[in-house]
Amino acid sequence: MLTIIETTLVYTLLLGSLYLLVSIGFSLICGVLRIFHLGYAYIFVATIYLTWLFFHTLGLPLWLSITLMVVVQAGIAIAIYKGIIAKYLKMEEKIITGLLLIAIISEQVANRWYPIQSAVNLPTTIIPGSLAVASTNISIQLLLAAAVGIVVTALFVLFFLFTKTGLAVRAISYDISSAKIMGIQVEQIYMLIMVLVLLPVIIAMLMIAPVWALDPTMGWGYMVTAILISVMGGLGNIRGTIIASYIIGFTHAFASFIIAEPRFMNLLAIAVVIVMLIVRPQGIAKTESLW
Repeated sequence: MLTIIETTLVYTLLLGSLYLLVSIGFSLICGVLRIFHLGYAYIFVATIYLTWLFFHTLGLPLWLSITLMVVVQAGIAIAIYKGIIAKYLKMEEKIITGLLLIAIISEQVANRWYPIQSAVNLPTTIIPGSLAVASTNISIQLLLAAAVGIVVTALFVLFFLFTKTGLAVRAISYDISSAKIMGIQVEQIYMLIMVLVLLPVIIAMLMIAPVWALDPTMGWGYMVTAILISVMGGLGNIRGTIIASYIIGFTHAFASFIIAEPRFMNLLAIAVVIVMLIVRPQGIAKTESLW
């Protein structure tokens, strides 16, 4: 029993740290642009399959493939903002529908060219092998991914708390009208956020690519986790997102090792979020603020 408890605690920290990368971008979109980004799933799919296209299909070096993937993703993000979000800013249903269609299209395109039966083997392993942590052997790559999740989140927090641009983003999240009066270039900030939210997801997917299963439908599972964390944390609040990431991480670890039914991971997580919203409808933190 002690071994199971130790394993649960280890994976709580591991999954919670990885979920920081998965969810922080979704939370930022909710907090700054004030939209529910149901197209968020496409980022996970695009990260893997664009890199695989450049690396495997076109035969480019890995570093160049990753660079091109980031450039293409940034272009897609800006195009989504200008073509959908900015155009239909006051028609939320059209934005949600358009973003959802992008996620569906990206999945179908990936599945057409690289169906689920096709193996995707990105050589992004930094340190191979495994390491004994408590009573559990864990991939070193996965441990590094968790550590990177913590570092990236810390950098995001420092960016929003102590840089001029970060303060402008926070001002917009508080009150967009006042931000415009103060001379903040709202459109530029919006496009910056659309590109900035790509980075945690890209880092997460490249880190876990060698150790976790990849397929064209994977984006939906990650997006569900991001939504649950963001809703529990308080839509748009980074502090709440951090706390909620570890709560959902514990919930998933509990379902996997204590209950021994990994299929119940999301079901249990949904139940926990529902209870939280009944007790505290606004979530863990105030949704009116970014931090």
